[in-house]
Amino acid sequence: MKSLGWLLCAAALLPAHAGVTVTPGDDEHLVIRGRLVLAEQESDGRLVLAGDRIVCAGADCAEPPGATVLDVSEGYVFPGFIDAHNHVAYNALPKWTPPKLYQNRGQWQRAAAYKTFKRPYDQLKKSGLICEMVKYGEAKALISGVTTIQGSPAGRCLQGLIRNAENPQSGLPVSSAHVRTFILDVGGAPKIDWNATDAFLIHVAEGVDADALAEFSTLKAKGLLAPGTAVIHGTAFGDEEFRQMGAAGSKLIWSPQSNLALYGRTTRVDLALRHGVPVSLGVDWNPTGSDNLFDELRVAESVNRQQFQSAIRERDWVAMITRHPARALALDDYIGELRAGLKADVVILSSRAAAPGQALLDARLRDVAAVLVDGRLLYGDSDAMAAAGRADCDALTVDGAPKRLCMQTAKTPKGEQRLDDVRAALRKVYAGVAPLAP
Repeated sequence: MKSLGWLLCAAALLPAHAGVTVTPGDDEHLVIRGRLVLAEQESDGRLVLAGDRIVCAGADCAEPPGATVLDVSEGYVFPGFIDAHNHVAYNALPKWTPPKLYQNRGQWQRAAAYKTFKRPYDQLKKSGLICEMVKYGEAKALISGVTTIQGSPAGRCLQGLIRNAENPQSGLPVSSAHVRTFILDVGGAPKIDWNATDAFLIHVAEGVDADALAEFSTLKAKGLLAPGTAVIHGTAFGDEEFRQMGAAGSKLIWSPQSNLALYGRTTRVDLALRHGVPVSLGVDWNPTGSDNLFDELRVAESVNRQQFQSAIRERDWVAMITRHPARALALDDYIGELRAGLKADVVILSSRAAAPGQALLDARLRDVAAVLVDGRLLYGDSDAMAAAGRADCDALTVDGAPKRLCMQTAKTPKGEQRLDDVRAALRKVYAGVAPLAP
């Protein structure tokens, strides 16, 4: 397994502030010893990787003879994070401050202020830069530990960085029909062939007025209130709507920061949980969402504490960015947990928190020590990346910490582009491109 060689070198040289030490070995297996964040608990144990797969995860895992061993003494080993909802191409745009609060999404989408703000997006897209726009958005996600994201258009140029949930070239053995997303008015939603589609994500009830709420009736009339449906937003829903969602086995994807910025209130997640509706978290987009997944978690925690009487428990935060979105996207056979047979998507997060949920709420971008997708180290602390033979990857400073990010992807269109190439191409058309990190 030659592909593991440089990965193991990287592990061996992770910087001291991550609390990592390594005993070098062969390049067949990598063993990570540390505090593993498993599905139902955290446990001191071992994570054994071979190529792009997890071989074993837990306290009783045997270490293959001669394996390189990575000890994480101060931090957590998480499954790769999943951003359940995003409009990735828009993340090249800066923040937008709406001039007022709106009642439903149709109002702000028709507003002159938004059309003026969106003009650079249209210019970038017309300039043939959709690949650069999405790759830049992927890079923004990757530096916060996101290894899978929803909301990217399909395209071969996007293969090789983080997984794009709807893209059959995401490195997962699923068809283009497996995950489908509909972002327009629910009235125009297509008929779904549930024999081909396992996850259907749709914007419904994004707003706070009667028009937004009426979309739920349309969803039902179209036969789309189903176990495979994940409702994005559901901001106008009340107890009855969530009761019906729970009975149908549907899921919910929540983007609190964007809801608050546009409508002044957010989805009643406490009611969703009361009726057994699984909830996932999504950043939505850079213009009115959070700068990164950690900031979105903190917004959600604030709302939970101030409005929901802490209905979301500390241990639920991990599930909302790992297991729950994996199931909402019908990708839980491949990602979302540290479990044997699943893909080797891993995040090492430096932390002194007593529990993984609190570690997420405390985390800053500088605390992301390493991110692996398919067992490949794509992002991490600069010294580790350089020592891994990845000194040619893009150097950047994130939250005051030196990092490196590997943007180039072999055998893909525009795959030779570096981060600076992508950023320069965008800035040539629009000088106001959002910073990669605040």
